[in-house]
Amino acid sequence: MADRPFFSFHFHKQSHTPIYVQLAEQLQTAILRGAFLVDGQQLISLREMKTASGCSLETVKKAYDYLAAEGWLEAVHGKGYYLTVHAKEARMDNRLPLTDIPIASLSDSSPRPGEELVKRLRSAFYESLTVLDEPSAQKKIRRAKADKVFADHLTRRGLPHAPERVMLFNRSTSGFAFLAQRVMTPRDVVYVEEYSYPVFLRLLSQCGVTVRPIRVDEEGISIEALEAEQENYPANWILANPHYHFPTGISYSRKRKEELLDWAVRHNVRIVENDHYGDLWFQRPSLTLYQLALQENRPVQIYYLHSLSKTLARDLQLGVLMLPSDLGADELERNRQLVAMTGAEPSLLVVDAAVRLLDDSWFSDVYLADRRTLFQSRFQLLWNEKHHALPAHARMYPIIGGLNTWIEWGNPTANANAQEDRILAILREEGLELTPGQAFRVPDEPAHTERRPAVRFPLAPMDERELKHWLYRLGAALIR
Repeated sequence: MADRPFFSFHFHKQSHTPIYVQLAEQLQTAILRGAFLVDGQQLISLREMKTASGCSLETVKKAYDYLAAEGWLEAVHGKGYYLTVHAKEARMDNRLPLTDIPIASLSDSSPRPGEELVKRLRSAFYESLTVLDEPSAQKKIRRAKADKVFADHLTRRGLPHAPERVMLFNRSTSGFAFLAQRVMTPRDVVYVEEYSYPVFLRLLSQCGVTVRPIRVDEEGISIEALEAEQENYPANWILANPHYHFPTGISYSRKRKEELLDWAVRHNVRIVENDHYGDLWFQRPSLTLYQLALQENRPVQIYYLHSLSKTLARDLQLGVLMLPSDLGADELERNRQLVAMTGAEPSLLVVDAAVRLLDDSWFSDVYLADRRTLFQSRFQLLWNEKHHALPAHARMYPIIGGLNTWIEWGNPTANANAQEDRILAILREEGLELTPGQAFRVPDEPAHTERRPAVRFPLAPMDERELKHWLYRLGAALIR
């Protein structure tokens, strides 16, 4: 196989072009770049390509045969597929540098759903089709049942069982948009962590809300920095991501969570607790601010936001918003009516299919348990390799859940953006896409802001062999 064998495949499932033809066309480009070739003569085996592309064995076989019919490959019985004279000449005449395109991409941390999950989702959607013909009264009953099932699911996460406070959205972003547009006001000031979810930052900006970034350390958002900022821009809200934080991967310590709740009570500040990775803890779930506030009887309003796209499927968007525990029945009903007016509620078909899956013990006891073990093992591999792969001035953040870790290097500097761009350019020449720290910063932060340059390093898109390979290449780039 070539020295840099990893190649980022992209398939358009809604296209009229069959997947195997899309795969064959991309393999032609890969061949011209020297990827997936053994000794420059033979294409890697069907099973190796199945792993590399994510396609089924049947699809890969059809793609190879398609290339054979096009005169690019020749099937040799018992040995595999070899480049034809035509393909070799095309390589010599049209040889493309391997650096023209990313061979591997870590810009998206979303995992692919497992085959068994996809099968069960298909079955759930098929069984849920009957809801489309039901009368309105029956649909209302189904939605009430769904609230209970989602509340059961959140209870396993550490939330109180309160179906009446559960609100479902067609994605977690819609849940946050509801808060930004209907609960916050343009006069409000929202404190966010210095690295935060760009989509939420844009929503706040569009709603005219003032956003102030707050420094984060190993234990979570800095209370000292909160106090300092409060003197200049008193806050109405804090948007916090205390569990497997996006994008750094850190989890707040219990002590820091208690300090944050104390601070919010003293200053009468409401909290949006964004649980971006939701169910993807490694060994045990992190204690939520919502639950901690109830346990210790803290008078602070907390809106808890939970995403299911990382555990169900990237394109099956479902978000859950748990409303504060002190809202009365009238206020709860008012919020429900507002959501219905905005059209942000998910389709009942999607809700019912998700309910069938969440109500199945296989999902929580088998599937999620396997996913947690998988991502934990990938992180542990990187953690064990970090001292060998990364230079002394670089640091990898320890994590206890989620889908990515954070790697930073050097000293705090006002030139962090330029340093990140330099490293990313080196890696792109080698064939890797990474997302820099600057992508998660507040867009209009002062130019003199000092920080350490950093990149997000996801665990999901590749297997352990590839992750290890690119960790070493990142380390090599950091000493150039």
